[in-house]
Amino acid sequence: MKGIEIKDGKIYINGKREKIYSGSAHYFRILPEQWEDRLIKMKEAGLNCVETYICWNLHEKKEGEFDFGGNINVGKYLDLCKDLGLYAIVRPGPYICSEWEFGGFPWWLNKYPMNIRSMDKRYLDKLTPYLKKVCEIIKPREIGNGGNVIAVQIENEYGSYGNDKNYLNYLKEFYLEQGISSMLITSDGDTDFTIENGTLKNVADSVNYRSDTKKALSALEKYHGGYAPMIMELWNGRAVRWGEKPITRDPEIVKRSVETAVKDAELTNIYMFTGGTNFGFMNGAHEDEHGKYVPLSTSYDVEAPISEYGKKTPKYYYEQEAICRERNIPVVNERKDEEFMDYGKAEFIGATELFKHEELIKRVNSNSVLSMEECEQGYGYIAYKTIAFVSEKGGDLVLENFRDVAHVYFDGKYIATAYYDKKNTTHIPFPEVGKYVEITVVTENLGRVNLGRYIGGKRGVTSDFAVWDKSYNVLSTVFGYEMLSVPMEKLPETYEESIEENKQGFYKFVFNAEQVKSAVLTLKGFTRGVAYINGFNLGRHWDIENSENKLYVPYPLVKKGKNEIVVFDVLTKKDEKTVELKAK
Repeated sequence: MKGIEIKDGKIYINGKREKIYSGSAHYFRILPEQWEDRLIKMKEAGLNCVETYICWNLHEKKEGEFDFGGNINVGKYLDLCKDLGLYAIVRPGPYICSEWEFGGFPWWLNKYPMNIRSMDKRYLDKLTPYLKKVCEIIKPREIGNGGNVIAVQIENEYGSYGNDKNYLNYLKEFYLEQGISSMLITSDGDTDFTIENGTLKNVADSVNYRSDTKKALSALEKYHGGYAPMIMELWNGRAVRWGEKPITRDPEIVKRSVETAVKDAELTNIYMFTGGTNFGFMNGAHEDEHGKYVPLSTSYDVEAPISEYGKKTPKYYYEQEAICRERNIPVVNERKDEEFMDYGKAEFIGATELFKHEELIKRVNSNSVLSMEECEQGYGYIAYKTIAFVSEKGGDLVLENFRDVAHVYFDGKYIATAYYDKKNTTHIPFPEVGKYVEITVVTENLGRVNLGRYIGGKRGVTSDFAVWDKSYNVLSTVFGYEMLSVPMEKLPETYEESIEENKQGFYKFVFNAEQVKSAVLTLKGFTRGVAYINGFNLGRHWDIENSENKLYVPYPLVKKGKNEIVVFDVLTKKDEKTVELKAK
């Protein structure tokens, strides 16, 4: 038979018995020029398959406008996998989790009242055009059509989110109607609850877990009903949250879990096998039932066998030995690690304040506040300006709903910074009384939640400011706002003046490259923001305890000769600022 099939709990591809040894490597977290290097290293590790998600929010950044080219050409990526002799597992979402912004959903879904990941017609109407585009890419590349795609996942860890079986069945039928002939599959955690909620009859299922293969496959066995024992995510490490120390894993424990997985499962996918980077504003965030919100770091190294920097770690060799021994194939290590260059300190050129550049700002006026999404903005920063009267007995500015950070200014003077707190309302006393006060609140989107009930959510301010007046102990609503939307899609052209302390601004540096190699960008003297090289957004930086304030600079972004680094700082301090590009 042409294609993939399962008989008696075994996998057959084009009629030949075959076990799948796969690793996760995301095309959107690695630059195209580096795809081949990472994939060859994976093949040398003994893998015969690659798994990747597809990110809806990258391919439909604006509603109705699709982009599958450039750095996110997933079709090209799958073709390269085939050329290198690797099968592919494709997971189009629509939800991916993956510690990725909004779990892969596009920001503009937040503009509409809907229940995502359900049979809500409004949601399905927005989803369908994207999935049709995905099927157009997958279908000619399926194993049954001479390609290398062996499986397509219909939803991701749905059992941890909901129980709408009609929705899962809708996705299954949709793929069948589009002519998808690969194995349709689901993946869920290794508990009865998640597997029961997230699986469908007549759809293959798989399990995600950290170390206990026997427990995971036993949980799955109750439900797979004749399908093969399959592991979609054998977790190698954990994502890092800003301000928290990384949780590391003993390589020996990881090795044992890999040994049991490749022995006992028909399909094993190691997540992640190749680390990557959450470039730009694409990091996700976590929020628990108590309202604790913590954004995830720019680095998505996650202790992968192949690091974010393309280096083979000790874990690589542990897992390579286990996989190659199980497959009875020789160990090969011909591919060398990526080379890095120490370019030294970059030269400071100049600085400029954000809100002095009208070309970077879109102004929107409204009687009530508008969220970031309502201002047609997905990422970056948005400021709110208004005026309120403060009586002679004084009062407080009251902020009830904002995400994720608010910097407060009265009459242009910095007063305080407040962080999102689900349970508490923020009160900020006015230092001057008996006058009208110009209020400016600059908010930051630090990344939408990527999992659980609190996934997504509008950014900016979502309820009108209020003034608590001490004269009558009354809470009065403030009306009349100007929103200053700053999506950070452009950079200033001029850098001439200094930046006032506690204001938002850009700092420009240059360095010269005689050789084009990768580097690690190290920042000192900055608070938090994003950094660019030659106009490309490398991701967020944050000078916070327990977190390395470093950014990976892949060699394709470096050009021979003069290179420009621009650092955006959200709350300028007087500290000396340095930018250095190191080899490690």
